[in-house]
Amino acid sequence: MTLNRTQQPPVTPFGELSMPLPRTLRLNNGIELYIVDKGDQEVCRFDILFEGGRYASHLPAIADMAGPMLRKGIPGMDTEAIAEHLDYYGAWMQTGTTQHYSAISLFSLNRNLDKVLPVVSQMITEPSLPQKPFDVLKQQRIQQLEINRQKVSFLAAEAFNNLIFGATHPYARITTAQDLEAITLNDIAQYHRDYYHNTAIHIILSGRITDEVLDLVHRHFDKLSPALTAPVSVAPITPEAQHTTIIHRPAALQSGLRMGMPVIGADNPDYPLLTMLNLVLGGYFGSRLMTNIREEKGYTYGISSHIVSMRDGAYFTIVTETGTQYTQALIDEVRSEMLQLCNTPIPHDELETARNYLQGRRARALDSPFSMSDYFVSSIIAGTPLQYFNNEDHIIRTATADDLMRVARTYLHPDNLYIAIAGDKEAI
Repeated sequence: MTLNRTQQPPVTPFGELSMPLPRTLRLNNGIELYIVDKGDQEVCRFDILFEGGRYASHLPAIADMAGPMLRKGIPGMDTEAIAEHLDYYGAWMQTGTTQHYSAISLFSLNRNLDKVLPVVSQMITEPSLPQKPFDVLKQQRIQQLEINRQKVSFLAAEAFNNLIFGATHPYARITTAQDLEAITLNDIAQYHRDYYHNTAIHIILSGRITDEVLDLVHRHFDKLSPALTAPVSVAPITPEAQHTTIIHRPAALQSGLRMGMPVIGADNPDYPLLTMLNLVLGGYFGSRLMTNIREEKGYTYGISSHIVSMRDGAYFTIVTETGTQYTQALIDEVRSEMLQLCNTPIPHDELETARNYLQGRRARALDSPFSMSDYFVSSIIAGTPLQYFNNEDHIIRTATADDLMRVARTYLHPDNLYIAIAGDKEAI
């Protein structure tokens, strides 16, 4: 067979996409365990989520620093010894924090899991929390914050959160250098006691999950004493009355912009349509915002839009930077593109391109047990039902231009935009 490279191969639409649900069980102490037993390679991934996160801490930075401190030492091993031990056995580990969770992820060869899982278990149950590494970590965070505060993009993001959540909401809290200076090792230890033990815990196992792997998990994590349900304290989201704010940065050559609004969450049946609409507007390189504002107008190097879903709400946001002199023109173009989505049906070819792109992105979640694990971890963090992937498939495959125009008018009308700008106020 001769391949004709001058002829584009045919493009066919995706068929039905289905995400196999994980097997679920509980450890003897009640910890939820989700098992994605897929793949032929003798490797596994271990994700553990502790309910708490920045939302629960009186300073968000305490939660952010507690995770890295777990790796600074356990009885008999310091930071270097832990790193060498994991490297020797071919394992890789990271920690992370979100608004409502602290997380640990471990990748390991199955044959070495009995060597590395005990170390991870001790990080959770017996971290040594040494003073000197803590002091170094704190200074690193202070220096990084000082660098970030010179960036108009960072300042615009802080101001935008204040607008759409309300300045007093936990999602909008701002950390200062003084806040970081005031954090003590006792704060980290208290957070560890409250939100690595006395809280709800979820474990996701993915890869080649054998009986031996499950036995190791039981052996090392049955001894934890989690709360079976985490206390839920929901602060009301009350957007500010003003819709625009400007953070003045004298002589700034660029403006950082965040635009958007609160929107529906994944529990609303229109949410899959909203994700499609977001893709058309600014969710990929071929989107309308990129075509108009980057390619045609040259106002920015890059512009993108996103739907961010969290436990207590969701929001739509547009992120970009532009030369100060183009700030208002860029905002006008964004409004124009959003209004067009409200008033004019998306052409067939453009809709099909967006549909196939979105389905291709969703299909990548089915590539491997680890990508499936990524999806389920994200679902738990966002409070999305695990079966959401399968529920949205039919809606995405059958959505029409009229459906998307209705959603645009309902949820993304430009009159509802909140706009945060960081830049030279005198030159905008």
